[in-house]
Amino acid sequence: MLRCLFFDVGYTLTDEDAVWQRRVREQAEMAEARSLHLTAQDIYREIEEASRQYKPQYRTVMEKYHFTQAAPYRGELETLYPDAPRVLKRLSQRYALGIIANQARGLEERLTEWGIRPYFSVVASSWEAGVLKPDPALFRFALSQAACAPQQAAMIGDRLDNDVYPAKALGMKTVWIRQGFGALQAPKGPAYAPDYTVRSLTELEGLFLK
Repeated sequence: MLRCLFFDVGYTLTDEDAVWQRRVREQAEMAEARSLHLTAQDIYREIEEASRQYKPQYRTVMEKYHFTQAAPYRGELETLYPDAPRVLKRLSQRYALGIIANQARGLEERLTEWGIRPYFSVVASSWEAGVLKPDPALFRFALSQAACAPQQAAMIGDRLDNDVYPAKALGMKTVWIRQGFGALQAPKGPAYAPDYTVRSLTELEGLFLK
């Protein structure tokens, strides 16, 4: 019997497309990229390939081309998926909801700005906890804060490596939401295979509100 549903943030609750489009464009405009005749499209394709291979997205690009300066991640360009408020409201009427996410400082404030903070009883951010997914410590911390056993919880996220694998290892149910770069991944073994796969937050209603 599930009691708690935990969510990732980027490409799960929020659309980051505009962020990445701006970032690769700014990176391509830097002198190092121009000297290599790299376009924004070239850099974007490298990020996609890193995602397929379960590698760190931007760090892989930086290392491959020996960039010494990274274009900033402009988080202000993130937007909430349009169906997020409705879905979270409905799910919160039946389950305790939480966040388990690799996020920069200020996640609580961003959730408030997006109008969805009241739906979450637990917010476990890597910045505040000092540990990054896929480290299971962040998941254990969130479960402890929610007073929820792993077998009573589900993790919903876009990444097989950061979300599905560690949650499944702890005994949580897992939902892969195929949005963003994570949708390019493929399970590389049973440990990475999600219990359920959806393509939007709206599909969670049919999964958890039957």
